[in-house]
Amino acid sequence: MGRPGDGPAGYPIGYWLKRLDGAIDGALAAAVGAEGLARRHWQTMNFLHEAPSDWPGLAEALRPFWTEGAIALDEVLSDLEGRALVVNDEGRYALTAEGKATRAKIAEKVNVTRRQLVNGVTREEYLATVQVLQRMTDNLEDAAADGPVS
Repeated sequence: MGRPGDGPAGYPIGYWLKRLDGAIDGALAAAVGAEGLARRHWQTMNFLHEAPSDWPGLAEALRPFWTEGAIALDEVLSDLEGRALVVNDEGRYALTAEGKATRAKIAEKVNVTRRQLVNGVTREEYLATVQVLQRMTDNLEDAAADGPVS
């Protein structure tokens, strides 16, 4: 299965994080693809569901999801505007009525995916996992900010 000592299931955490990320991407691609959208469209619409936002606010909130080679935020916003799902009102982006309806339709499918994701996982296990991942992220980000160890 893996090398001894590589973690409880035979592989290191990075292996499972990559597999989980790929599985989430695949499941969400299917959920949003029926509307002709991609995961980045969904993330943008879902963020705008909370409240309108300017470009810098959107970019900062969505930064963790934008990886090398991903569709650019400008392209996502332009596409959403072209479909009349988002409107740009003097630099503030907001969902249109059609955007809200489309987001709600996708949200139903995404919620099914989320339930599948946590099937058999207790609330306590889920919260503990998220807290541990956050701590690990903070550890490495803090170390990177401090610079290399000599």
